[in-house]
Amino acid sequence: MKRLLDYSITLVILLVLSFYLPRLLPGDPVSAIFGEEAIASMSEDMIADIRNKMGLDRPLWFQFLIFLRNVFRGDLGYSYYYREYVINIIKQSFPWTLSLIGVSLSISSILGFLLGLNASYRVGSNYDRLSFIAMVAVSSIPEFLVGIIMLVIFAVNLKILPASFSLSPSAFKAFLLPCISLICVDFPNSYITTRNLAVSIVKERFIETAKAKLKRDRRIKYVHIGRNVLYPVITRFLLRLSHLFFGVIFIEVVFSYPGIGMTLYTSIVHRDYAFVQICILLMSFIIVTINMMAEYLFAGGRT
Repeated sequence: MKRLLDYSITLVILLVLSFYLPRLLPGDPVSAIFGEEAIASMSEDMIADIRNKMGLDRPLWFQFLIFLRNVFRGDLGYSYYYREYVINIIKQSFPWTLSLIGVSLSISSILGFLLGLNASYRVGSNYDRLSFIAMVAVSSIPEFLVGIIMLVIFAVNLKILPASFSLSPSAFKAFLLPCISLICVDFPNSYITTRNLAVSIVKERFIETAKAKLKRDRRIKYVHIGRNVLYPVITRFLLRLSHLFFGVIFIEVVFSYPGIGMTLYTSIVHRDYAFVQICILLMSFIIVTINMMAEYLFAGGRT
């Protein structure tokens, strides 16, 4: 019950922030959307009419009430920059983001799980110490910087992958670079999580018994140890997923990837309140929901 109450309070806060944060951006949204030259050629009556259609001529508190009413009705609004309903923009861009996160998270999770188990079995060795230090170092690099590093290596220096995404016959190659970047963002966390959880299992008596019975190392690592860390790894998988929903925004911007993050960035630049406020609300809702699920599973695993 307490979790549900906390969740409800969080959603109310998100509703308020998603509305007010875009409006803290400097500049006039009408000028940002239509351009200074277009605005200069318009009469004051035309500009006033545009502001009226966008709802900008009303008090802020009244705009917020309209926003709340529309959200609860399922009316997400109209983007004057994209000349499209917000729900349609989300339907077009969100699958791109989901595909990028899905592929990257799957690969990084499998690699992190297998290599993390391997490192835990060799805890204290030079391999374990060096790999752990390397993973901690990589995990501390910001997402946008990871994207830039990958861009410089594969697109600028090696010239084997395109620098930006484009819907062309080479779209698969263009998908690889943002995918590799997101794998590099998530893999260290997957590795460290599995390794740290597995280290405590390695010290258990039943593992020593399995070793004494001369069972194969591979069976001990991937069956005895892997099976026992799987549940907590899945719980922390959800936390990594919520982190990626935030980190993917920076990766998409670096590579001009046509997902929700790139669309959000473009909307912020052009002060497109209608899309920005719904996008912030949607992403925040997803992240909070995933975190709540992870907390519930984690609490269930301890009981």
